[in-house]
Amino acid sequence: MKNLIKTMIVASMAVASLSACKKTKKDDPSPEKPIEVGAGDEENITRVVLIVSNGTEKNTVTYKNKGGITVDSLLLSPNTTYSVEVKVFDDTKTPVDTISNEIKKEANYHHFHYVFTSTSGTPTLTATITDNDTKTPPLPLGLMFDITTGANAGIGSLKVSLRHFAEGAVKTSDQKGGESDIDISFPIRVMANRLR
Repeated sequence: MKNLIKTMIVASMAVASLSACKKTKKDDPSPEKPIEVGAGDEENITRVVLIVSNGTEKNTVTYKNKGGITVDSLLLSPNTTYSVEVKVFDDTKTPVDTISNEIKKEANYHHFHYVFTSTSGTPTLTATITDNDTKTPPLPLGLMFDITTGANAGIGSLKVSLRHFAEGAVKTSDQKGGESDIDISFPIRVMANRLR
């Protein structure tokens, strides 16, 4: 049985935005104009995918913003740790542009944040970033992270945000630092006796 539930999210139910990293001149250090290596056309972020695995099972959940917003719900078991890989795409290009490759190359200018909010029951979920940039000392990037669930079942949402820092701006762990490239939420259900 599939571990995913496809749901349509309307604007009144979920606040989400996907934007592109803006291409600007290398000599412009202002935080509101992020710099990227190899400046070119502005990208369009149309899809964010989380590949979730706990060693025995692997699931994929997708947030898509092309022709309307759709988002998958992620079903998790309590007392379990999952490894998660993030993929970001521009589906308006042919072939499809894997923007997460560029984010990885520009790790020193990006920082993902993951915040869980419980909406029903008493579930707990922590997210720990497991990959870093090349700064000294290294700072979190977040294309790879772990999810650990607590003992209780319930429903909530995982907010995924990506901050982009301009060349010349100081990358920090502040969730409001830099400029927002991604700000979306995935519905999450922690189920004690879920079917596999």
